[in-house]
Amino acid sequence: MPSARRSSISSPAAPRIGSLPVLLLVLSMVGLILGSVVLFIHDRLAASQGDYTSFCDVSEGLSCDVVLGSAYSEFLGIPVGAWGILSYLATAVLAVLVMRAPPARRLPLATALFGLTLGIFGISLYFFFVSAFVIGVACPICLSMDAVGIGLFGAALALLVEVSRESSSPFRPGPLAAAVGATLAVVVVLGVVQASDETTGGPMSVEGIKQKDPRFYAFYVSRPIVDPPIDESHPAGGAAITVVEFSDFQCPYCRRAFLDLTEVLATDGADVEVIHRNFPLNADCNAAIETRNHADACTAATASVCAVQSGKGSAFNLLLFENQTALSRDDLKGYASRVGLDTAQFEKCLDSPEAAAAVAKDVKAGQDAGVQSTPTFFINGRRVDGGFSRPEQYRYAFAIERERLARDSGPATAAR
Repeated sequence: MPSARRSSISSPAAPRIGSLPVLLLVLSMVGLILGSVVLFIHDRLAASQGDYTSFCDVSEGLSCDVVLGSAYSEFLGIPVGAWGILSYLATAVLAVLVMRAPPARRLPLATALFGLTLGIFGISLYFFFVSAFVIGVACPICLSMDAVGIGLFGAALALLVEVSRESSSPFRPGPLAAAVGATLAVVVVLGVVQASDETTGGPMSVEGIKQKDPRFYAFYVSRPIVDPPIDESHPAGGAAITVVEFSDFQCPYCRRAFLDLTEVLATDGADVEVIHRNFPLNADCNAAIETRNHADACTAATASVCAVQSGKGSAFNLLLFENQTALSRDDLKGYASRVGLDTAQFEKCLDSPEAAAAVAKDVKAGQDAGVQSTPTFFINGRRVDGGFSRPEQYRYAFAIERERLARDSGPATAAR
């Protein structure tokens, strides 16, 4: 009889919360796996300085690498993936504790679990905003983690409702609604402030950079300064800031860097000159490269030389970067026609030894300057391998260079 009585008392509670803790545990395990993948990609990107490409670098607008290589991939110096792993471990532990706790002790555990998942939900919304509207690139794995966060939040809310019903404390939706509303408000405010900061054009102070992105400042000023690879075929035009860019038209990172730099120059480029130099990652025209993975890179580089000589280099290069998978000879002729070049003269130039020699000269200049990957920039001689993770950082670099020029005296020291 006593055992039957215990069964009749506990049995109504079990079906109500039954599968919810199990669902929370399963979602936590999925989150742990995704967080581990995010942490792995982040670490590989940091270790390779941009040379690593993950399996989910799908396209220009769908790339884990761009998002996880950005300044937003860390919080308080710790990778976001590591924070995710810690959070999912905590939700898993709380879910197990709820499953094992007697009904009388479930409410505080369920409340703690709900609070934790509410925080995860808010952070997921914030990083979704950053990815979509600040960086402008979607991260497939990050989106999967966001879905896990939403699922955890929903399951924890349902669990809290059921546990409240089985306890002596009635469920009160008012405080929970207020907590959710406050979390959403904080996310919106953070997102709006971040977006307004990132889209502000024009010069900014170096002190502001130190406060806003101290890791970038420390990284940039540590870059070596060398004599910029400028010669009679690529002379500097007298701008305060000269950017020499070694690039490959089939390199996805080069495309990203070209588009980001173009965006910044539109609002903060009055005193900046960009000199494009070719460094195709193809053994056919670059002896420093052993592979021919970028099959059309050499021809595209030659075509760029012809377009530059005809005064259409910027528009033509933009078409090449926008159409990296379509760089056949016929495609190049079509792009030449679109920017207003004489196609007959363009074809003649494309087959000329002079254009090939110009590409070879760029390659030799890159090799002499120690270029090993693309893109590689020399910003007033300060060498940056791989470009920057987001457009705003080009603006930061220009501000640092302007301060250096203002501080230094004489052209000789300014070049250093």
